[in-house]
Amino acid sequence: MGFVEIKGQDTAVQILKKSILSSHVSHAYLFQGLEGVGKKTTALALAQALNCLKFDTSLAEACGKCSGCIKVENGNHPDIQMVIPEKYVIKIDQIRSLKGKVYYKCYEGRYKVIILDNAHNLTIEASNSLLKVLEEPPQDTVFILVTSEPGKLTDTIISRCQQIQFQPLSVYTIKELLMKKNPEKLSQISLAAGLAGGSLAKAEELLAEGEVLENRQETINFVKKLFELSFSDIILWCEKWDREKKKVKTILEIIQLWYRDLLVFRTTGREEILINQDLVADIKNSQHTLLNINYALLLINESIKNLEYNVSPRLVLEVFFMKLKIN
Repeated sequence: MGFVEIKGQDTAVQILKKSILSSHVSHAYLFQGLEGVGKKTTALALAQALNCLKFDTSLAEACGKCSGCIKVENGNHPDIQMVIPEKYVIKIDQIRSLKGKVYYKCYEGRYKVIILDNAHNLTIEASNSLLKVLEEPPQDTVFILVTSEPGKLTDTIISRCQQIQFQPLSVYTIKELLMKKNPEKLSQISLAAGLAGGSLAKAEELLAEGEVLENRQETINFVKKLFELSFSDIILWCEKWDREKKKVKTILEIIQLWYRDLLVFRTTGREEILINQDLVADIKNSQHTLLNINYALLLINESIKNLEYNVSPRLVLEVFFMKLKIN
């Protein structure tokens, strides 16, 4: 759980290490970034470092072996509290309960650390209650608000926190992390990492579904023969994705990666950086022009945005394929 185990977030980790070594730990942090990029793991690593009994100042790392570190690792350190949404919201009663504890001295460690997971789910009443604590922070207490949607937090709460931005993970980092847990799924990992949009959590979800490669092959085959199909064929194929917003988005992302590979190979000629490694021959033999490829990528971006606006998934897919066909 130490900082050393956090991948792809070097800037965030260095900021936190520096604050510990200089004894300038903020009373409140806002960890913001995509879902599944290591924010909560980093919050726990910070909590562990702040309460390590044998903290290594040369490495700015928790030892991982003392009783404090082990208790944080096991989730039972008395000075670390995790607040999670109840039925999708963090309620005022949860904050009130918190306020009843934070003004007491630490039981064992040097800092009380309060982690609010999915902090954007704070109700207005809970936000106002939390704000009062942040305005007059208890001694030796650190609040860490973890969020993928900072825009839902009030400006007043944001202004009381030191903001730490977490970046989307690289495809390479996601592949490296997935390989440790799923070595038997080598053939699917590259695609899942490419489809994940920088989120390890999304990549793991795609792998767990077990349909990534199956959907990919069917989808790309459909795209490759699109110009031979009638409009009725297109409508028939799209029918099975009616109301399947999540799957339609995955389909569009699969197509996006296909055209991304076409663009990359057409402009660089480098096979090793393609995501669809098992389809290199098809990519090499593609007759698409750069104009066609760029148009397709624009259509895909437009279609994904339409999904976010709650347009019918099936309609989004039908319109996308028809526009692509008549181009």
